[in-house]
Amino acid sequence: MPDSKITPKADTEDALKIVDKLGLEYKLIDINPIHSEYSKYIEPNPLALGNLRARIRANILYYYANAKNYLVLGSGDKSEFLIGYFTKYGDGAADLMPIVSLYKTQIKEFAKFLGVPSSIISKKSSPSLWEGHLAESELGSSYEEIDAVLHCTVDNNLSLKDTASFTGIEPSIVDKIHKLYKKNEHKRITPKACQL
Repeated sequence: MPDSKITPKADTEDALKIVDKLGLEYKLIDINPIHSEYSKYIEPNPLALGNLRARIRANILYYYANAKNYLVLGSGDKSEFLIGYFTKYGDGAADLMPIVSLYKTQIKEFAKFLGVPSSIISKKSSPSLWEGHLAESELGSSYEEIDAVLHCTVDNNLSLKDTASFTGIEPSIVDKIHKLYKKNEHKRITPKACQL
């Protein structure tokens, strides 16, 4: 579901090559007209309008899941799940998340094993929520750094100081990644019931 105003043409072409190669049934839907219509009625806010694209995609996915009695398969990985780098009720909405236990760097290795074209594997990660949107630029860290810090602090319970020492990553970067992990915990848990 590209947005013809934002999504690079090469990304759509790569996606179509993969679904064709796998013989998957698909429907190509340009969400730009839907996003443009929404934009007529709400206050302008670049970040919120960007996240709206992810929520429009989720609405369409759940529409077809409902219509065809399917489940929505999520593409979230462990790196982005742990730091909350996804839109709540947007690209984070899914019934099954088969690769959420793998870090992004692990997924790239897995993709090589599966024979995914190197042009796709080496492509810069982007949720395409606005023009020129690149994940690592927005996050201010590489996925190699993010994965190393999360592996040390979350998986192995190392302190931030020990993580910086072990990985050789600047303490300020370690701290920033850890703050993302803590700040976005609300995205990783189901809503809590309020007691009256």
